[in-house]
Amino acid sequence: MNTTSTPVTECTLQLDRFARENPGRAVLIALGVGLAAGVLVRALQPRPAESRAARLLADIQDRLHEIATPLQRQADRVVESGTGTVREGVARFHDLHLGRRFRNLFR
Repeated sequence: MNTTSTPVTECTLQLDRFARENPGRAVLIALGVGLAAGVLVRALQPRPAESRAARLLADIQDRLHEIATPLQRQADRVVESGTGTVREGVARFHDLHLGRRFRNLFR
């Protein structure tokens, strides 16, 4: 069996020899490389869907607030004018009762 010597096979043979001679160091190096790869993958992942959903909900809330503010102002004006109208009506109703009583007194 004729094996050709390439840089890749030489590197793997050296790594294999190093791992057999220094098993503790090989485990620590493998653990470090695995952790580094995990951190790199985690850093390159897009943001979680939860933060996108939270931003979307916040945007919807802001837009609804922009729409609702003029409507709230208009409703406040209607309530104020309705309150004034009710006060005037109560005053007129009160005046009617006083007028009836004065008429009954002078009869």
